[in-house]
Amino acid sequence: MNTSSLQRRRFVASLAALGAGGLVGAPARAQDGYPSKGPIRVIVPLPAGGAADATARMVVASMQAQLKQTFIVENRPGASYSIAMQAMAQAAADGYTLIHINTGMCAAQAALKKFDLLKTLAPISLMGTMPAILAVPASSPFKSVQELVAAGAAKPGSLTYGSVGIGSLEHLWTSQFSKRNGLDAVHVPYKGMPEAATALATGEIQYLTPVLAVALPLMQKGLIRPLALLDNQRHAMLTNLPTLKELGHDMPPVVFWGGFAAVRGTPAPVIEQLRAGVAAAVVEPDVKAKLIGIGTTAMASTPQAFESLIAHELGWMSEAVKSANLQLN
Repeated sequence: MNTSSLQRRRFVASLAALGAGGLVGAPARAQDGYPSKGPIRVIVPLPAGGAADATARMVVASMQAQLKQTFIVENRPGASYSIAMQAMAQAAADGYTLIHINTGMCAAQAALKKFDLLKTLAPISLMGTMPAILAVPASSPFKSVQELVAAGAAKPGSLTYGSVGIGSLEHLWTSQFSKRNGLDAVHVPYKGMPEAATALATGEIQYLTPVLAVALPLMQKGLIRPLALLDNQRHAMLTNLPTLKELGHDMPPVVFWGGFAAVRGTPAPVIEQLRAGVAAAVVEPDVKAKLIGIGTTAMASTPQAFESLIAHELGWMSEAVKSANLQLN
């Protein structure tokens, strides 16, 4: 077991304990009367309409009612998250500008080094998590991870896998998986996960790590075959699907998470009020049900646990960039 995997497992365990121990509570007013001077801007560094945008808006709507303050969601996609991060770097550290951060931003930082999440941002809380799966086309001869690995190792370079681009989370993880198992598989980048998933379903590529929200409809239509869940524990919607860990592979989980952060230097009482607001929002029955509907497990955390998760993700992704010898601008 490597250190990164061990730390990630301890982190998940600590979140479970925090959830049982009462993270949720009505947000107390911050010492300086926050929020009192106008709308709270929430930057989403992805286009409107996606799962991350929908999740952020669900939670923001609840927080708006709790804090009795207007929240304005701004979608600022582009430049591998750099546009949104520039906006945060220029904002005041007063709790009136927040950002929705996600797993993909860690991969972008590790690969491109155009921004520093933990120097610029003060993590507030997770909102939810969604695992990915290792999948093959329904027409594939491979019925298990063992068969996939055996075929690839017997003839290195014979298999192809997809991702949403060079240096993406999917690329970094799958390149590591391929290297550790001697597959020497060929990487095929696509513009987005829907395009990559379509390529998988049609047999254009031989394996992929789609997030659950993308994979489930294709599984239900019988177009792709799941081989393993890329998390440390089984998922409630796929109880019969084993985890990669259960199958004997020690790889970092591929769990897509989302949460909120403020500008680094934001007062601790303000961070705490916002954290409590997120924690209260994700346990509201309506919000929780909607999140489950898109494959997301609602989950709040302390700022410290969230920061620890980001640091751990950056660690293994940076190692993967070095291992893959990526030279990106």
